[in-house]
Amino acid sequence: MDQDFRKKTFRGAKIEDMILELENLSALCEEKSQQSKEMGKQRFYEGMAVAYTTLIVKLKGECDYIEPAVIDELYKAMKKTSQQSEQTKTDASETCSFCQRSKEEVGELAMGPGVSICKSCLEFGVEVLNAPAPNS
Repeated sequence: MDQDFRKKTFRGAKIEDMILELENLSALCEEKSQQSKEMGKQRFYEGMAVAYTTLIVKLKGECDYIEPAVIDELYKAMKKTSQQSEQTKTDASETCSFCQRSKEEVGELAMGPGVSICKSCLEFGVEVLNAPAPNS
């Protein structure tokens, strides 16, 4: 690594400035993860966001050290979330998230982020929203 880069980045930088930069990088990685269509890129950006957040916590003095077991647990949690996310994406495009009926049974589904809704459930939701509030 270029020595001038190292001097400029670490010796003159304030901790607060570094924290802000890491927060920006973490937010950018989270955004890129959500925008990416490729699972590998999503996982990469999610991992980078976790790494940046871990550094932020350390620099803010919110923890003294991070045990290796914590990193393992983060990996397990991310892996579990990834599997659920993949399952949700598949299910959401094929079934109504509310009544669980298939696309073949109900026709077109309105899609949202990780969810879908059929016309019948959507109409029911509108009725619920338009119903007068019960007097308590």
